Order: sequence, then structure tokens, then C-alpha cells
Amino acid sequence: MRSCPSLFSFNESISVLKYFIMNIRTMKNRLCAMKRKERIYGIHNPLAYDFLHHNLHHLHVLLFESADQQDFTSGPILRQLLVFMFPILLTQLLQQFYTIADTAIVGQTLGAESLAAVGTAGLILSVIVNFFIGCSAGLSVLVSHLYGAHSYEKLNTLVQTIFVVVLVFSIFFTFGGLAAIPAMLAGLNTPEDIVPLAAAYLGVSFLGMLAQLFYNTATAILRALGNTTSALRYLFIAVVLNIALDVLLLIVFPLGIKGAAIATVVSQYAAAALVLHKIFHLHGAWRFTVRRPLFHAGYLAPIVRMSIPAGMQAVFMSVSSLVIQGYINSFGYAAMAGMTVYARVEGFLYYPLFAFGIALTSFIGQNVGAAQFDRVRRGVRASLRAVVGGSALMAAIASFFAPQLIALFTNDAATVRNSLEAVYWTMPFYWLYGINQVYIGAIRGLGDTFYPMLTSLAAYSIFRVAWCYAWDLVGIHSMLVVYNAYNASFLVMIALLCLGWKRGLRRKLGVRT
Repeated sequence: MRSCPSLFSFNESISVLKYFIMNIRTMKNRLCAMKRKERIYGIHNPLAYDFLHHNLHHLHVLLFESADQQDFTSGPILRQLLVFMFPILLTQLLQQFYTIADTAIVGQTLGAESLAAVGTAGLILSVIVNFFIGCSAGLSVLVSHLYGAHSYEKLNTLVQTIFVVVLVFSIFFTFGGLAAIPAMLAGLNTPEDIVPLAAAYLGVSFLGMLAQLFYNTATAILRALGNTTSALRYLFIAVVLNIALDVLLLIVFPLGIKGAAIATVVSQYAAAALVLHKIFHLHGAWRFTVRRPLFHAGYLAPIVRMSIPAGMQAVFMSVSSLVIQGYINSFGYAAMAGMTVYARVEGFLYYPLFAFGIALTSFIGQNVGAAQFDRVRRGVRASLRAVVGGSALMAAIASFFAPQLIALFTNDAATVRNSLEAVYWTMPFYWLYGINQVYIGAIRGLGDTFYPMLTSLAAYSIFRVAWCYAWDLVGIHSMLVVYNAYNASFLVMIALLCLGWKRGLRRKLGVRT
């Protein structure tokens, strides 16, 4: 069995940052210059030569030659899942850190109008990006099945076809998005003084759709192979680059809101280039090689069947959140701010459970591909025990320290009261969401992304919205309705997912549960 990949240490993180910031092209030029001097003049500087060679080699090893692939078909189940999900969790937390830092820089340098424009554009981009992330999660299931079955020739053909499809989709989203900017801003009732700024930001951002699609797809492929550390390293580099470019393009060379968008797009292309380089230089049981023909029509139907439902599931979640937000807005600023602060506290539970579900999808997918159905069932049982116990413990800790955590964000008494109310009404039931994530990840791992999409639409979108407005009809208009909409929807989701899980094993795999 291959050993589980270990997360890179703090010193290695600093090494990646240090060597990336250094001008690598200059280092190579110096290396070539020393070779020319040695050839023409007989001048030889072994220490300098060895230093440059060592640094370039060290950078390459750190970025591209570690923790390529992991076999989930044997070994301790829970340990594998926890080690595998930890880099996914750190990746999500790093993205949140970047969002906070980027927003702070824009707000401090460009002012409230630009900040509002970025926020408005962010609502549009988040729906599209969530669709990409969902689609890539569906594609990872196909990859994990073939990798688990050791069907490396088919896997190579599948990945080639995926990249061709992604290229076509990225062109469509780029030009379609650019054409639809006025309509999208009008649909959000964007104030007239904000429209030009938001349109400028979106105009640049849509040029990064190619990078967004390829980055999410390539990281999903790596995740299906059992590699989560590479994406974390590359995102770390992209975040540092983005923040540096924000400072450069907003302060040193003040380009306004377009500068903020350019910084983001450039960092996205850097991350996409790094992760694609990794795909083309894998070290393990399977190595990707480009072969003709590049596109195989036989894989198009499975790609669409697995990716689109998973992508639409993410879209439904985003849209339902916007509708619920509209309901919350009717209670005034204190309720709105209270839920915003609550979301920050909730993240301590949400992100670990979400990361665990993503990790479980790859685990189930590989074992389904290897026809190890008993290990599939044991993986789900171990996951249920882990998330129920872990989420209950984390919820207790978050509830106990909620006053201190909320005080980090606000001192407004009404906002604090609403935030604490949300914590105390939802945290005791948050283990239900953990069960949701286990079954969503497991059902996707079986190769079914359509059923989780339907259940998410029914429970998270339709049920939550209907719950809130149904209580309104009987004269109960309270934030308690919102809190319990989440709790009740988790129960509805569990009931639907349990049925789907048992049916999926019986029908798709022909085994008893």
C-alpha cells in the first residue's frame, strides 16, 4: 500500500513562497551565463553553479514531485480519510483568508462604492464558480472509478476528453458571460452608480473563466487520485501572488477596480498553470500522456451525466441562500448583520464537514472501481461515527466560546443578540448536517450525482423557502423560523439520502446493505 501523503511543513511553505517570489527566469539566465563563461573562458564557479542548481531543483521537487497518488482500497479507513481531508480543509480556509484580505485591500484603497461593486460582482461570480466546483466534483467520481479499477488506458482517454470539454465550456462561459453582464446586473437591481464599476470588474473577471474551469477540473482529478496537498500548495502561491498584485495594482500603480480584477485573474492563471503542470508530470501508478484522438465521443455522455447535476446542486444552494437572505433582510440590519457574523462562527463546523464529504467521495469512488463493496460500507459507517462525534464536540466548543468569537466581529448589542440566538438554536443540531455530507459524498462516490441534486433541490431549496413563507401565512414572522428551517431541512435531507444510499447500493452494485 502507498503511504498517506503528509501535509507540507511550515518551513516547506515558506520555502515555496521564497523560491516563487525569486525571479526564476533570472536564476536560469545566470545558470546559462556561467555555462557560457565556463565553455568560452574556462571560468568555473562550482559553488554558485551548485547553489542555483540546488534551488531550482528544490523548488521543482516541492511543487511537483510529492504525494502524487494514494490508493484507498486498503489500509486504515478513518485515518486515510482524516489525513486526506485535512489539506482540503486548509484549502477552503485559505480561500476564506484570501477573500477577507482581498476585500480589506479593496475597501481600504478604493472606498465603499468599489467595495459594493466587488460584492455585487461576487454574487454573480460565486454562482458560476460554485457551478464549476460542483461539476468538477462529479468528474472526480469518473476518475476515481477508473483509477480504483486500475484501468489506466481508459483513465487517460477520459482525462483527455474532459480537458477538451472544459476548453469548449470555458470559451462559452467567457463570451456568454461578457455578453450577459448588463442583464445580470439589472437582474440584481444594482444601483446605477455601482453598475459601471461592477461591469468593469466582471469584464476582466470573465476573462479568467478558462483558468477557473481548468484549475477546478485539474484539482478534482488530483483529488480522485488521492492527492490533496498539491492543490493546497498551488493555491497558497496564488493567494500570495494575488495579494502582492493587489498592492501593486491598487497602490503602486493605481488602476482602480480593474486592477483588483486583473490581480485575481493573473493569480487564477498561475494556479491553473501549476496544477496542469502537475497533471502532466505525475509520479505514480498512472501517468497522463497526450494521445490522438484528443476527444472520444463515447465519454461525453458520462461526463455530462456526472458533472451537470453536481454543478446544478451547487447552483440551487446558492440561489436558495439568496432567497432566504431576502427573507432575513425583512427583519432589518441587526438580523442581517447577526447572520453574517453567525456564518463566520458556523464556518468552524461547516468547512471540516464539507471537506470530509469531498474526501469520502474519492474514497468510495476508488473502492467502487475496485469492486470492494464491503470496504465501501465500512467506510460509510466509520464516517458516520466520526462526523456525529466530531461535529457534536465542535458544536459544543463553538457554543461555549460563541460570545468571545462574536465579539471579534461586532460590539453592536442587537447584532450580538441575533448572532448568539442563531448559534444556540442551530449548533445543537449541526451533527445532522454532518450526516448529510457523509451520504452526499457516498452517493456521489457510487457514481450518482443526479439524486443528490434532486434531494438538495427538495430539502435545501424548496423546503427551506416554503417553510419560511408558510409560517408567515399563519402570522409567525420570526428569525426562529429561519433557524429551524435549517434544522428541519437537515432531517428531510437525511431521510431522502438514506433511501438513496440503500437503493444505490442495491441497484447499482447488487449488494445487500
